[in-house]
Amino acid sequence: AGVLFMSFFEYSVPVNKSVEFGIRENKTEKEQPAYIDYNNRELWDAVVESNNRTDFRFIAVDNNIPYNDKIGNEKKRCDAMLYTEQTVIFIELKNQEKDWLNEAIGQLKSTIEHFKNEENIMNFKYRKAYACNKTHPNFNCQFESRMQKFYRETGVLLRPERIIKNIK
Repeated sequence: AGVLFMSFFEYSVPVNKSVEFGIRENKTEKEQPAYIDYNNRELWDAVVESNNRTDFRFIAVDNNIPYNDKIGNEKKRCDAMLYTEQTVIFIELKNQEKDWLNEAIGQLKSTIEHFKNEENIMNFKYRKAYACNKTHPNFNCQFESRMQKFYRETGVLLRPERIIKNIK
């Protein structure tokens, strides 16, 4: 018998109250899920401006939540998610120079599709996907058409930048 899927939300953990925190991939051990780091700012793959709020929840997705196709092959998924009562954020962490955005978009889309199959994404007023690249931390306007296409296909706003802020 296959593993029954648990709700995404059953994988969530609360985020500590802080001005900001980081989300990191485990670089030393492969196949480990992403995690929250409050201390080592220089090692953060993504920066979350949380403004001392206490309503954030974190979900490690890749290497944590099972996601396979009909014949049992593991499907691509993003690294993590954050959510509040009004907002859901899908997060893919990258640290590479070339062709990173296409790969990140594929992982984000796959996770959003999986999430929509299991949960009601419309329960969230704000739906965002962040492709965070430590090597290319700032938004690049050449991504505008890809962002529009992503929104048309998913109903989720794509932000190719490292700092996650202005969260409702």
